[in-house]
Amino acid sequence: MKTLFVAILLAFVGALLIAGLYKPQPLEAQLMHLQLEQTLPEAADELAGEQAEIQALFLAYAADPVLSAKARLALLRHPDMARTVFLTYGASPAFQDVLARYGEDVVLPIHYFLDNEVFTLELMRGLSDSARSALSAVRRLWDETESGSALAAGPITAEERGSYAIQFLSLEGYDFLGQFVLNQAGEVRWVQTERVLEGLNSFFAGGIKGLETRLRREEEVGLGDVGWAAMDVAVGVTAFKLLRMGRGAAAGAGTLTYSQRSAALGAGLWRTSVVGARLAKYGAPAVLAYIAVRHPSVINSMLGAIAEKFDLPLHLVQVVGWTLVLLPVMLLLRLLLGPLIWVLGGLVRLLGGLDRLWRKRRANSAAMWSHNVRVGAREG
Repeated sequence: MKTLFVAILLAFVGALLIAGLYKPQPLEAQLMHLQLEQTLPEAADELAGEQAEIQALFLAYAADPVLSAKARLALLRHPDMARTVFLTYGASPAFQDVLARYGEDVVLPIHYFLDNEVFTLELMRGLSDSARSALSAVRRLWDETESGSALAAGPITAEERGSYAIQFLSLEGYDFLGQFVLNQAGEVRWVQTERVLEGLNSFFAGGIKGLETRLRREEEVGLGDVGWAAMDVAVGVTAFKLLRMGRGAAAGAGTLTYSQRSAALGAGLWRTSVVGARLAKYGAPAVLAYIAVRHPSVINSMLGAIAEKFDLPLHLVQVVGWTLVLLPVMLLLRLLLGPLIWVLGGLVRLLGGLDRLWRKRRANSAAMWSHNVRVGAREG
């Protein structure tokens, strides 16, 4: 009973120290930071203060050193704009492609399109809506039914405008990128002269240039590339050509529980381990427990998540949680220290006995030497 009481007391004191010294981070952010330290140690410190979503993007970018370097540079040179663009388009393969190919400044036109309405895009959307409405009307007359009616798409959203910018970058590259500059206030401006010249160039010879670029890069040339190059010779079809830039698809995602999502976020912390991979078959809680054992800082984040979920005082949950975590450790240490203390006590007693024996022999030797000296003196 005394052993249990001492263990509880030590665990409680340790829990108070941990709760007082360490404030828990959100679990997802902590898992991301640990993986960054493991995967991108050179960038872990500079990304420590970023949102978990941005840290997750950099973990995904880590497989491509060029993309990772360009993304880090974008975050350093244009931090505010880069964060907005990353959170909106960071997971898009099209965005990743233009970022890797043209560098950190691609965030300038994308951010400009996000923040500003572009008359050309609105005109293109209007033409597209009109074309769809006309086609729907023809179909209704042909089928003699109202089932084919279509609604207008409405104004272009900011996110759609940014997607157009990514497509322009993909098609025009540095020609489009060079039209955007930063003024003294750090605001993006679109150079109108360059815009008009590039627009004329694209209108008259955009397809031909695209075909030549593919040939110069020794890329595969399809019938579509040849067709658009031929159509550029006949002026009047450019609006339809530009409309193909805004195509995209959104993918849905399944719903995960909190523990499943957390375990998935911490995948890099357990998939590389044989033990962690084997625990995966027992589910997300077992994986999280394994991660917590390997990285105790996760325990603090888990306790913070529990306090937030059940609306409990954070400090109280930390103290109770860490006491329960440390109690088995203290008991185990007591069990290990008991035999160790017994062994150390025996060793001390043995050394004490040897010391006494050595002193006794030394005293006997000294007495015998003194006796011999006195005997020699009398005989002399």
